[in-house]
Amino acid sequence: MPICSKIFEKILFDPIYNHLNSNGLISKHQSGFRPGDSTINQLLAITHSIYKSFEDGCETRALFLDISKAFDKVWYPGLIFKLRQNGIDGNLLELMTDYLRNRHQRVVLNGVHSTWLPLNSGVPQGSVLGPLLFLVYINDLTSNISSSIKLFADDASLFLQVRDIGMCHQTIQKDLKTITAWAHQWRMKFNPDISKQAVEVIFSQKRNKPEHPPISFNGIPVKRDSETQHLGIILDDKLNFRNHIASKIKVATKGLGLLKYLSKFMNCEKLNLMYKTYVRPHLDCGDVIYHDQLSEMMKKLESVQYNAALIVSGCWKGTSMDKINSELGWECLKDRRNFRRLSLYYKIKNNMTPRYLISLAKSFPANITNRFSNSFFPYCDKKWNLLDNSLKESPSLSVFKTNFLKNIRKPARKYYDVKDRKGTKILTKLRVDFSDLREHRFRHNFNYESSICRCGVGDESNMHYLTSCNLFSEQ
Repeated sequence: MPICSKIFEKILFDPIYNHLNSNGLISKHQSGFRPGDSTINQLLAITHSIYKSFEDGCETRALFLDISKAFDKVWYPGLIFKLRQNGIDGNLLELMTDYLRNRHQRVVLNGVHSTWLPLNSGVPQGSVLGPLLFLVYINDLTSNISSSIKLFADDASLFLQVRDIGMCHQTIQKDLKTITAWAHQWRMKFNPDISKQAVEVIFSQKRNKPEHPPISFNGIPVKRDSETQHLGIILDDKLNFRNHIASKIKVATKGLGLLKYLSKFMNCEKLNLMYKTYVRPHLDCGDVIYHDQLSEMMKKLESVQYNAALIVSGCWKGTSMDKINSELGWECLKDRRNFRRLSLYYKIKNNMTPRYLISLAKSFPANITNRFSNSFFPYCDKKWNLLDNSLKESPSLSVFKTNFLKNIRKPARKYYDVKDRKGTKILTKLRVDFSDLREHRFRHNFNYESSICRCGVGDESNMHYLTSCNLFSEQ
């Protein structure tokens, strides 16, 4: 789209969005294309609800729906009607009508053109206004739904705590009929055929799980599964995130293979940057949600970072992780997850997130299960109260992060005038006390029976070798 068109659309976008937002006209259940909202925010609300249900001894039935070709299905007359319904009228409505009127499209392939055909639906792709118009169009989808409904752009999900199996089934089936009727009225399609079924996951911690009646949607059975990928996170029926973490470890490990190959040509500084840019984001994905839910998987995550640290620093396996972290200026992933959780909690406490998250930040009783206490809100409530008041009262998020990181991350150590890869590796090995020196190898049971230096005077340690060894002074 030409830059002039985008500027024009931005001029229209601001007053329309401000009108809708200031008057509370956009559904509170919609998180897509909302400034200050995100997939993680919505997933935190969803998982908190499920963990709370576990705490109550209940199951949660969840359905995940998808609108087929959502942005292409926005019907222009229906959109104009909904804009008027939301208070957009006068010259602005006429301008929006003209904006949508007389649109045509054609296909160009290898210089061959098809004939032009008129468009009666579909918001312009790559436009500034397109996402906002889509939100307006599906905004009333959440009306008359009894279950808890969440929208993220065109991804819809329903959640209902199971207190009575029969009533829960009736409620969900009724909600699906309401959604089907809405879709028919506004010319949209949800999960149109058997190849794109809606998915159901029953979240449960019960050993003897009760039978739940099957659900149908649009005349098609809803596929029941033990897990599903939603908003970039694999949600399993026990909500321990084992498969999600395993999938991210798999991707990150492939990245380490590339990092290891590049270590032949790159210095430590560049490898460090590549790890933080291309590998660690996979280990961070969803970390504020799954932190400390499964200790064995937390250890595997730390193992991936340890292998990355060996590649970046050039150290040998068996070197202390704490010492390598000090060299590189890294923090362990456990501390990093704690930092990222509390940084988000700072935003919640200071009204920098959507209201639905702010309402969940409260005190929790002490007599709760470990599973629930390790989930985001109970965990952050406990950890937040342990922070110094000066940190909690930081004037901005950046100040909070800077001061917090001082406690968990040491500055990366300098290499001074040592610039080549081999030199930095040797210097790092000496600093972490695991190098070719005999005292280091002997202490680590690494192919030496004695720590005595070849000069015969004392152990071959850093201090001895660099300050008093005759063999070294001769080199």
